[in-house]
Amino acid sequence: MSRDVCTFYVGDNNATLAWFKVTLIDKQGSLSKIPVVFADNGVNQLFGYFGLIEQGVKGKYITFVEFTEKTSVNKLVNELKNLDEVLDVKYHVTKKIIIQTAEFPLEMFNSRAIISRNATFSDIIEEIEDAAPNANALIFQCGLKGGMDAARYFKEVAGIKKRDFITLLKGILFSAGWGVIDIDFNFDSYKGTISVKDSFLAEIKRSTEHAQCGYLSGYFAGFFTEVLDQAIHVQETKCKSTGAEECEFTILPVAKKFGTFMEQTREDTVDTEL
Repeated sequence: MSRDVCTFYVGDNNATLAWFKVTLIDKQGSLSKIPVVFADNGVNQLFGYFGLIEQGVKGKYITFVEFTEKTSVNKLVNELKNLDEVLDVKYHVTKKIIIQTAEFPLEMFNSRAIISRNATFSDIIEEIEDAAPNANALIFQCGLKGGMDAARYFKEVAGIKKRDFITLLKGILFSAGWGVIDIDFNFDSYKGTISVKDSFLAEIKRSTEHAQCGYLSGYFAGFFTEVLDQAIHVQETKCKSTGAEECEFTILPVAKKFGTFMEQTREDTVDTEL
């Protein structure tokens, strides 16, 4: 199953299109009245989403719409604003092409976010592999930092507990489109396995004959290390890009301790390549 991210829509030459962002109070039933107003005004909703969980935001209802000739935008906006549950209405009307600008800039995990095709990410990785000596270790380190930063955010904001983080990690990577994650982990031995179905890094065949999910290995290692407060190493053992049905990773605690964890992980990564 795939989920599309709607950033633009092209209608026919005579189409009148718009996006609407309705800010509303968070109370039971507040969302149910908004689509009724759109329908009563002859508006065809093409794509939309809503949220009542963001910190600092009461609630939001965002939709791409197509108007009929009889639709009065002013009347529609006034009816939305007259709802007791609605705090504000922002919109943009255009002809033929509508671009999603309702929520710029995007934010994810308290950081600026962008939407990118996996082919772009894969091209960046391939350029690093071509240009940098010991590129796999460098890519691993990038993932390691990303995983540690993400885990640190969830520890601070969500108060995530050690035995709850696996469910969270599987969910956020799935929702972000990275893959379908399954994790088997022993909290006593700090050993386990990870399987990733439809990894976004393995779907595009690059020139390398090696496993392509080094960034994911680093990300998993960083996330586990930060949450568990225990140095963890993750290594990919099977990759879809080399013919496996899905990508598999081994989780192991770092036994040796000298220098920083970054230095230890870098040495372990180099060893696996020799």
